[in-house]
Amino acid sequence: MKALLLSAGFIIGIAWGIFPGISKPKSTFAKLFALVVMTITIILSLLPQTAGSPEDAVLVSRMGATKFIPVLCTIDISYAMRTDAPGEWIIPLHGSSMKSFLIRYTSPTMDDIDNNTFGDNNQVIALLKRGSNDGEFFINGIVEINPILTLPYIVGLEERARILYFHVPMSWIAFLAYIIAMIYSVKYLRNPDQYYDSIASSAASLGTVFCVLATITGAIWAKFNWGSFWNWDPREISIFVLLLIYSAYFVLRSAIENEETRARLSSVYAILGAVAAVFFIYVAPRIYGGLHPGSADDSSSGPVLSQQDGTLNVLKQIILSLSFASFTIIFYWLLNLSVRIKFAKKALFYSNNS
Repeated sequence: MKALLLSAGFIIGIAWGIFPGISKPKSTFAKLFALVVMTITIILSLLPQTAGSPEDAVLVSRMGATKFIPVLCTIDISYAMRTDAPGEWIIPLHGSSMKSFLIRYTSPTMDDIDNNTFGDNNQVIALLKRGSNDGEFFINGIVEINPILTLPYIVGLEERARILYFHVPMSWIAFLAYIIAMIYSVKYLRNPDQYYDSIASSAASLGTVFCVLATITGAIWAKFNWGSFWNWDPREISIFVLLLIYSAYFVLRSAIENEETRARLSSVYAILGAVAAVFFIYVAPRIYGGLHPGSADDSSSGPVLSQQDGTLNVLKQIILSLSFASFTIIFYWLLNLSVRIKFAKKALFYSNNS
């Protein structure tokens, strides 16, 4: 199911990009569709509240943290009972698994424990912290009553998990762009047409832009999860080398004045660069152990590919799929504009010199 949902995003984005053609103007409907997909992606990426389970609160406590975390649960105040401690109440709590827990809540009188405070036995997102044992919790307020949508609380990532919707698709687009540059470079070598070279060079340029953006978002992730922006992780090193490879590609193009020679040599280079991209993106980081998900010593394969429960629920899979579609559409839209601008400039140049 996860693979199907994520693949749907790729397919939608690529289909939008290649029809009716990479260099042909997009219809009004296609543009509106793209804007709708992007808008929905942004809304779903930012608005739903993150909520975990009581078990997540227990796990956070066992990791040494003493903070309250958002938990999706139902609080049954009709069975609230006083304890021997002055002003302390015990209130039953049910998690999403319907397993029962208890909340210790301090209030001088029962008047402060009402339906409005605890959601009238409806589902709520409550801020909970583990108490003296795994079955007891302290509460620090209600975040939302009857939430329509929630995102899973991934212990250790928490709200930072939202960067997945940007970092992962950007990495995918960088790879896609380099593959497209290779495909059109092969086409140019088989049929020397500047049309193919324009697409290849534009794709390589956009691929490098998205590679830089993926590196920046990855550095932000690294800062909050690993302590510093750059850790010389195998994944970071591989992306750095890849950026150097494609920087050399642009140096090569700028150093050759003859149009045909430039196109021919850069086509060969783009093909070799794409082979290097496959190695540095998918092979090298998985050979060595590292901090990045998917490394040799990562048994879970990271939150995107992991088969463990709770890492990516259906909503998060849908959002990530929409994000893949959105970024793929953005890439193809920029590629379309870039190629058309190049040909418009060439047409203007030949018109002025004819």
